[in-house]
Amino acid sequence: MFTIIFWIIIALVAYAFREQLIAIAVYVGFFMGVGALIGWWLFDNASAGSTVGFWTAVFFGIRYITTAMGAEYSSIFEYAYYLFSLPIWGLNRLQHVLTEPWRYIFKTSWPSEDIKELLCPVLYFLQLVLYIATTPLRTLNAFIYNVLIYGTTEIYDLVCEVFHPTNWDEHADGFDWLIGVPYRFFKYPIYHGFLTLLEGAVWTVIDTVIPAITLYHGTDLTAGRAITKKNVRAWTEGTFTASQSSWGGIGVYFASRRSVARRYAEDPYRLSDSNPVMLVCRVSLGKIINYSLAPYSIYKNAGANGNPAVLNKYAEKNDYTTGEWWNQRGGYWEYCLFDWQNRYNHPWRIRPVFVFNFRTGMAQHIDGGLRHWLFSKVVIDDILKSTRFCFLVIIAFIVVIWFVLYGWKVLWDEYLWYYFI
Repeated sequence: MFTIIFWIIIALVAYAFREQLIAIAVYVGFFMGVGALIGWWLFDNASAGSTVGFWTAVFFGIRYITTAMGAEYSSIFEYAYYLFSLPIWGLNRLQHVLTEPWRYIFKTSWPSEDIKELLCPVLYFLQLVLYIATTPLRTLNAFIYNVLIYGTTEIYDLVCEVFHPTNWDEHADGFDWLIGVPYRFFKYPIYHGFLTLLEGAVWTVIDTVIPAITLYHGTDLTAGRAITKKNVRAWTEGTFTASQSSWGGIGVYFASRRSVARRYAEDPYRLSDSNPVMLVCRVSLGKIINYSLAPYSIYKNAGANGNPAVLNKYAEKNDYTTGEWWNQRGGYWEYCLFDWQNRYNHPWRIRPVFVFNFRTGMAQHIDGGLRHWLFSKVVIDDILKSTRFCFLVIIAFIVVIWFVLYGWKVLWDEYLWYYFI
């Protein structure tokens, strides 16, 4: 039984990374083949030449492999970012594929309406099975992004506020700057840092129950700062603007590939400054409709010649929160969180983790730090509108408090201690 489960896992992982594995196999095979020919021609030893070709491919191939995974570079810092994030990216990619492995079969609306009616209940049941099976993976990804990455980048921004305050009321020089250090240290790294780690831990629990995935949104730095920054001076700041001329519905768009977010960020029709950026976000997609499995009358309204309003109306009628569709022209999946009423614009469904600047190739410092996902009146009001979600948030707080007081010791004593001692 264990052997069967093991090979099922291997098969699913291979399926999740099939494009990358094929690219790697072709790349390594080319170097090994050339090495074998050179070794046979010069030294009459094809085997040695093939071995040299293999290690040459490994040595020079990391950049190629990351490129095959959607990376594009503008600096050595950006290269380091993609290299460092490979295992994290891989876990997120694995979760994305395993939640709906059949999406790659249904890129277009090829099934008949009768087949769709039969398929949808079966696929829904399989999703429930996969939801249970991928729970440890969801929890791991939630902890990595919500606590480790979000916590690290946000605390860095908060520490910067101690030494380089951007709030006009706190901005001073000389002696005034010096006497303000204790206040700023308490306000930013202590107070806001505590809230950041607390909400990251709470959302780790929530993401375990309500699936969330890390997706990417391309924009410019001006918009990126307005969306993510904590200190807001206008009601339009802190919002994702719903796209009205969209192919997959009226709402906020995300991509599962970083290179797609970059393509949108560098679009001259969208760019308002010289800094294309990528917002790395945790997104709770909710109930998803794959347009290829929807009635054809709905599917035909996605794309350049479609009618996004029809998609939103169908989604509202059937309680869908996200549209998923294959952009055939671009060759990538897009996700639209339906938002014709601005209900996700200051969201708990969309939670920025950090902002990556493609021009500098580094994570972007956000003055004052990112907006809190949870400790905001608008977000809390949204949570209170749903009794079930409000109950889940309360349970998540209880779980986090229990873990801080007792759970970590139980985890260490019962499971982890023998790995480290």
